[in-house]
Amino acid sequence: MLHVTEAMGGGVTSSVLAMVESTPDVDHHLYARPRSQHDTGADLATGFSSVHMMATNPVTAIRELRRLQRRLFPDVVHAHSSVGGLLVRTAGLDRTRIVYSPHCFAFERRDISALQRVLFTAVERALSPRTDLLVAVAPNELDLAAELGHHEIAYVPNRTTLDLHARAVHREPLRVVTVGRISHQKDWRYFLHLKRYVDQHVAPDLEWEWLGGGDPEGERELAAAGVRVTGWIDRDTLLDRLADAQAYVHTAAWEAAPISILEAAGLGVPLVLRSIPALDSLALPGRAADVDTMATRLVSLTNREAWLKAQGESYAVAERHSIERQGEHLRDAYARACGGELPRTSVTATSLSSVARTTADLVGGPDDVAVLRHTRPQKAGARP
Repeated sequence: MLHVTEAMGGGVTSSVLAMVESTPDVDHHLYARPRSQHDTGADLATGFSSVHMMATNPVTAIRELRRLQRRLFPDVVHAHSSVGGLLVRTAGLDRTRIVYSPHCFAFERRDISALQRVLFTAVERALSPRTDLLVAVAPNELDLAAELGHHEIAYVPNRTTLDLHARAVHREPLRVVTVGRISHQKDWRYFLHLKRYVDQHVAPDLEWEWLGGGDPEGERELAAAGVRVTGWIDRDTLLDRLADAQAYVHTAAWEAAPISILEAAGLGVPLVLRSIPALDSLALPGRAADVDTMATRLVSLTNREAWLKAQGESYAVAERHSIERQGEHLRDAYARACGGELPRTSVTATSLSSVARTTADLVGGPDDVAVLRHTRPQKAGARP
């Protein structure tokens, strides 16, 4: 298995390393370009038989990928992120199966123009016949993939790689935290709007912290409003700060299946989440459509009994995203990509939307769907 990504940093790093750890019986190799500004402090050599650094020049990167593919001759090349998917699917790789995980499609971005989103969508649609299997980390990606023309689609839940760690406890005043890069995607302005709304109308004595760094303007405005901004910190320190919180707030404008939410859940931190399609499809607790509802959720957590109930909901999220479940689904997906045995659960559907909307089938029960085979007619020239 050769994993390829130019976005080795932050959540993509955590997601890839989790997939590797959950399938120790698979021989994993890595071809990647780390993003130093998103460094999580993770050891990229962990779990991989070999690690190869990707060139910054895309032409050179493709040439090196071809050379590496001929040398390793992997059964599957697993591309991660939109750019990684573009590199792999335009490299002209022979005699290997291509699996693609977008970790949130580029056209879902809301910090680009409508024309750019149309162009990104067109590129993804044009490359879909060159994909043997698309692995989605959130159920809503299944719908998006089907609309792009993908016929072989698998859902493999994200998960965390938490070791034994301290767990959250209720105390006052509540510490409210979020995790990630201060950016348009994480929507620091929405986070700031929520903080000001809570201060003015609900509970001015909460403590607020952003675990991460990024946009200098965002850092300045958040700090000026009373949010403690840590800057980039190592993973152990981050988990310590996260476990010391009483509420995890997530205000991103677009996402796939954020590792930070799953880490907060695994540490027993109650969730307060801005409702967006990806998080809705995961049926996560604590979702709210506006700042007023988010503020109400935060205030409710000052009550110990309500907080403990919310903590139980977080633990349930972590259990649904376990190493066992991810490993089972990922093995099923790789087997399908390689033309091996059919997965344990197979669903045939004429409308993938109707399947994906049945969220419990995907994320809620022991018989959750592992691989979905879409039955629309195969396009001419599509790969088998």
